[in-house]
Amino acid sequence: MTAISRSLMARGFTLLEVLIAMIVLSISFLWLLKAETQGIDMSVRSKFITTSTLLAQEKIAKITSGEETVTPGSDQGDFGEDFLGYTYTEEIEPTPLDGYYKYTLNIIWGQGGNLETKFVSFLSLP
Repeated sequence: MTAISRSLMARGFTLLEVLIAMIVLSISFLWLLKAETQGIDMSVRSKFITTSTLLAQEKIAKITSGEETVTPGSDQGDFGEDFLGYTYTEEIEPTPLDGYYKYTLNIIWGQGGNLETKFVSFLSLP
């Protein structure tokens, strides 16, 4: 072999170098994919928390304004066609103070009810 042919053969990468580079690229790609998936999951949870907070505020506003009447006990339902998949359970318990009640509202969303937010408030009811 001449000196020229040896220098031409030395220019390429070895199989080991190519395999190591592919492993590094694969690990980097999987890490980026995992980060993207976590970002989407956090976005979905953030939307749920924001929506459930607004629904809870609306429900409490209806109760305190007298638009919706409630009595001590438990109830459950949904928020209509505008908020499909969002359901709630509520519980109203008397407190030691006359006219004040502990109001617990659980808002549930997701297939199988996998996301849940709990709100507790004290209300003065007539």
